[in-house]
Order: sequence, then C-alpha cells, then structure tokens
Amino acid sequence: MKKIFVFLFASVLFAACSGRNEASDVLGVDELMQSFDFRNAGDTVAVKGFCMDVCGHGSTHITLMGSDSTHVIAAYADESLGSFDKSITYQDVTVYGVLQEQRVDTAFLDDWEYRLDESLKGPNGNPEAVAQLKGQIVELRDSIAARSARVGKNYWSSWTISVYSYKADE
Repeated sequence: MKKIFVFLFASVLFAACSGRNEASDVLGVDELMQSFDFRNAGDTVAVKGFCMDVCGHGSTHITLMGSDSTHVIAAYADESLGSFDKSITYQDVTVYGVLQEQRVDTAFLDDWEYRLDESLKGPNGNPEAVAQLKGQIVELRDSIAARSARVGKNYWSSWTISVYSYKADE
C-alpha cells in the first residue's frame, strides 16, 4: 500500500511540475476552426497543419494551413520558444500551445468608424482608404450578426496560438 501511495504521489508531483498541460488530441487546422465556438481562450491545444510561411522578421510566427487557403491560423512563438526554424516552411508541422482570442464587437467597430470619419476632416484624409476600411467594417458587422444568430455571441473572434513547442513531420 505504501508503494502505491508513493507512486501516486510521485506521479501527481511530476504532472504538477511539468509546467504545461499537453493537449490529448492533435487537431487538424480545419477541425480546430470548426470547434472555435466550443473552445475558450487559454485552452491548451495540439494542432497540425501545413506550414505555408515562416515570418521573415525574426521567425517569431508561422502560418498553418488546413485543407485550403481559407483555413489558416497564425501561430506565434511564446517567450520560452523564441522563434521557429525556417526549415519547417512547406512541411506538415504540429504545434503545441495555448489558444489566444482577440474579440471585435460592435462598440469597437463604432469607434473605428468614428475615427475613420474624423480622419477625413483633416488635410491628409484618404477617402479611398476610408471607403475600403468601411467595407471591411460592414463585413465584420455581417459576420458578427451571423455568429450571433448561430451561437448567440455578439462579437467576432480572431484566434491565434501561442506556441511553446513544435515538431515538423519527417
């Protein structure tokens, strides 16, 4: 009995001290994107995708693609990882990290639209650029409305992964 207790205690201590909880299942980029409405910022994930780009400025982030170029997610090296090796470009890569969410809601869009309108009042206003950005705001509003109807969330989310470990397929 004493040996079992010591083994269990050591196992719990090892798990607690390992520092990171590994995600149990490796998801493809497509699967991850389909499950965003059911995930939370801060979830630990393992995601596999095709590395279509390694940032040229310090190699601090990569772009992983799923089945096509409409299914992509940016993965950023956290402080402990620092950067990615450029040799992983055009390879299947599995990243281990934490989901990060940036929310865009209607209040943010209202403020952005106000600032764009104000920029036109000055001598350096750029109506063409403002019109293009306002078109993007309309698309975001439509996306927010569709998501609200679908899952009841009144914001649009942009997701990234803060990566602490990765491996390229051989």
